This record gives sequence, structure tokens and C-alpha cells, in this order.
Amino acid sequence: MHMDEFAQIFAQFQDHLAPRLDVYEQAIYLYVLRHTVIEGKREEIIGFKSARKKLAFGIGKAGTPPSEHIIYEKLRTLETKGCIKIVGSERSGTRLQIVLPSEIPDLLPVASATIKFNLEELDFFALPENRKLILERENWHCFYCLAKLDENNHVIEHVVSRPEGDNSYRNIVGACRRCNNRKGSSSAEDFLRSLYRVGILSGDEFPLRLSLLNRLLAGELRPILP
Repeated sequence: MHMDEFAQIFAQFQDHLAPRLDVYEQAIYLYVLRHTVIEGKREEIIGFKSARKKLAFGIGKAGTPPSEHIIYEKLRTLETKGCIKIVGSERSGTRLQIVLPSEIPDLLPVASATIKFNLEELDFFALPENRKLILERENWHCFYCLAKLDENNHVIEHVVSRPEGDNSYRNIVGACRRCNNRKGSSSAEDFLRSLYRVGILSGDEFPLRLSLLNRLLAGELRPILP
């Protein structure tokens, strides 16, 4: 057995199995582990009449090894807990099969799966939770005229209308209902120019909105995923 394999087994024993065992069971399990897996085997015949003196002293009466009665009682509880399998009794001892911590059902915590999203494939128009991410990206302001948005006065707008435009974050913005109605089939750039001409966008705001539009189309305005 490689040292890193043993280190993993021992860490799993110490962190997850030992807290479920009493000190007798821990001593016996480690002894069986030592004479099976550490030796490259999964089962072994162990004569506990002599082996009990090598387990641990002072578990019961100070300075004395556990009795044979205790040993066999704890072997049964270890089997009940799924830590070993008692294969049978033979002349030279008890044939035992070790069960590693990783093989004991429900012992080790299940690693939580990390869900990986492909941002480019997410639908930011049809899914309500993703629509909200667009509004948060816009800081709840209309992408075109900068009007303040709330739960009741906004729409989720395609920059490039369908069927040419898709539902990606590059083509979806939050807008006020007025801009959504006025924009119609105009390109976003032309619409921004019209807002500037009628004074809705100032001379400072207009170039900033054009710059943000270009950044949007380039995929630079990414919504923050939870």
C-alpha cells in the first residue's frame, strides 16, 4: 500500500469512523486494519487469545488487556456497524474481512457537486430568475434612458429583435416601458441617437450609453451569477 493511500484511510478513520466507535472497537478495528489492508490483504485469521494482549492496555482495568469476552462482543458490534465482516471461526482464530471507511454506507460526507454554468448558453429572457439578473446588472435603470426601474414598470428587452437576436446576456437589457414602445424595430444605436436628439439623454450621457452598448454586444457586461 502506498503511503498516500494509508494516509487517506487513516484520515477517514480518524475523522469519520472513530467518533462512531468506542475505544475497544477502535483498538480492534485498527489491529484488523494493520493485519489486512496494510499487508495488502482484505481478510485475515486473527487469534484474539494472544492478539488481545497487543491491542491496548488500560482500556478496562488499568494495565490489563481486554478480555476475550469483550473482544468477541466488540467484534459483533463492529460487524453490526458495518466495519468488519466475520467470515468464520477456524482453529487458529477468527477469519475477518476489513471494511474500509470509504466502503461503509453513509459514513463519509458526500461532496457537494459544483454546478458549472456556461454563461453563453443561459436564457436571460424566458427564465424569471435570469431576467432579474439582467435588472441587477443594469442597477435597476433603463439601459436606454436611465429611468429608474421597479418591479412594475420594467420590461426585458431584446437589443436586436427576434428572430435575428437571441436570449443571451449580450442581447438582453432591462428597459422602461416607454423606451420599449418607442424603440420598435430601430437599432439600439439609432434609438440612443433619437433619445439624445430629443434631450432625454444629455451630451455626457449619450456617448456613455453608446460605449455601454458596444461593451454589451462584445460580451463585456456580464450579469453576476448567484
